[in-house]
Amino acid sequence: MGSKYKVGDELMVIENVSDDVKKLKEMTKLEIKGDFAEISWGLKIIDVKYDRPYVIVTYRNVYGEENKVMAKCISEENFDEQRVLEKALLKAFQSEIINITVTKTKTKREK
Repeated sequence: MGSKYKVGDELMVIENVSDDVKKLKEMTKLEIKGDFAEISWGLKIIDVKYDRPYVIVTYRNVYGEENKVMAKCISEENFDEQRVLEKALLKAFQSEIINITVTKTKTKREK
């Protein structure tokens, strides 16, 4: 959520990144229930730009960092916004999971 202020004819929105990070921390978890494990990962979509056959997604991760990913629709003639958006988001999740793995491994080695 952000605060909205009207300055002259322009509406300014000031984002509160800490609210996003708090929500993302609640969404991001690894749970073990007996013989089963479940992972949940949260990202906040900041912006989506379609430029056929590509989509560029800007998102915020659990650390408050903004990142971008790009995906390409395989068939430009059958361009499907939903499918190419899902492809980009899967890339974002993959990148974030790799990042957390590297961070956890690095932290263990430093001890």
